[in-house]
Amino acid sequence: MNEFVETIESSDMGIEVYFANGLRKIKPYYHSRTSFAKGRWLNRKLLEVLSSEFRSQSSEEYAKAIIRQEFQIIRENIALSAEETLQTTIQNKDLIKTTSHKHEPPVKQWNSEEISKKGSTIAGIEIIHECDEMLVLNKPSGVPIHPTGQYYQNTLVEILNTHGRSVLPSHRLDKVTSGVLILAKNSIMANKIQRNIREHRMQKVYLVRVDGQFPKVDTLGDSDATKITMFSKLFSNPSKFTTEKSAMFTVEMKKQFPAAFSVAREATTIFYPVKYFPDTNETLVACQPLTGRTHQIRIHLARLGHPISNDSFYNYKITKFPRRLSFILGVNDWNDGKHATADLEIHFDEFVRESEKVQLNSCSSSNKTCPECGGKLYSDPELRDLELYLHAWKYSDVEGEMSFETSLPAWAFNNDPYHENRSFTSRPNFSLPP
Repeated sequence: MNEFVETIESSDMGIEVYFANGLRKIKPYYHSRTSFAKGRWLNRKLLEVLSSEFRSQSSEEYAKAIIRQEFQIIRENIALSAEETLQTTIQNKDLIKTTSHKHEPPVKQWNSEEISKKGSTIAGIEIIHECDEMLVLNKPSGVPIHPTGQYYQNTLVEILNTHGRSVLPSHRLDKVTSGVLILAKNSIMANKIQRNIREHRMQKVYLVRVDGQFPKVDTLGDSDATKITMFSKLFSNPSKFTTEKSAMFTVEMKKQFPAAFSVAREATTIFYPVKYFPDTNETLVACQPLTGRTHQIRIHLARLGHPISNDSFYNYKITKFPRRLSFILGVNDWNDGKHATADLEIHFDEFVRESEKVQLNSCSSSNKTCPECGGKLYSDPELRDLELYLHAWKYSDVEGEMSFETSLPAWAFNNDPYHENRSFTSRPNFSLPP
């Protein structure tokens, strides 16, 4: 196993980054954050507050954490001892300091070296455009944009910060999605881009690789001339359009019922077939989303019966969440009056059990724990789960002030490195689970 180790300095401490098995990993590190005590916490002991408002651990576990000084009260710039923190009540102007041993999940390694070349690459990532107001990148798949959940140092915003670029995300692009990523260098530009997106003044073209022979696709040869032709004529023939319009929603398992069910909203996507690959029975398709719903393209393709080939959630052949997938694809609007609250709650409980099973399976088979903090250690993700054949190819605004296009991803041609290694299951019935 080849590993390359480098040290990156963060604002807190040295962050050790290393690469192994195609993954970018970060050695576990201690991270502290401090915040003012909330008004409702005043005159209460910290242990009581933690036990009643943050129920991820028991009171006994929180007490042990206080003794280890993972939770401290800072009073008049002085950290109280563990015994004092356990016994005293929280006072006005107290600060609560939390120190945790962070185990960040690995992300997909995008380059052999994270080097920067002026006008060409930064941290080994292709620069599409850079000026005083924005930085536009060809985002690699498998890397989140900004700190979220367990990810902090292993995010593009923080990685760019270590390379001297302070940027603000201006639009959404999922961790597994690649392609055009516009990062603003100031809040004015970020707000402008976000406003253009809200007002549908940005035109976007995505490329996907889907299962099956997509409707109205031509069977073309593989000559260089054909490749140029098929991309230059995208959306030129309306008779080849496939338009999917339907309401959609998502189910966020980090939330409780019924807040986990997002509001269903109408969504429209236009699809245009580009190239059929008979060897793998897959099609390259261009997509124009006319609305901006979460997972819109993925859901619409799955409802059409042509899910993205390597989509480990919305592809019925390889999904790890068949019950939740069946519900999302079979129901356009969970709040249309056809589904009783009690039935929805039953479905949600099934989704919770399904997610817990997947989470349990992701734990290390040896059931190892961290020797420093006692936290569970998880197995490395499979590389195929960190890449999605969904690529943001073109972004432009209606005024013509911005127009960005990336190079084509490798999977846009007749090459699918994961195809032979897939394990297939039967397609579920899209009726509601019993």
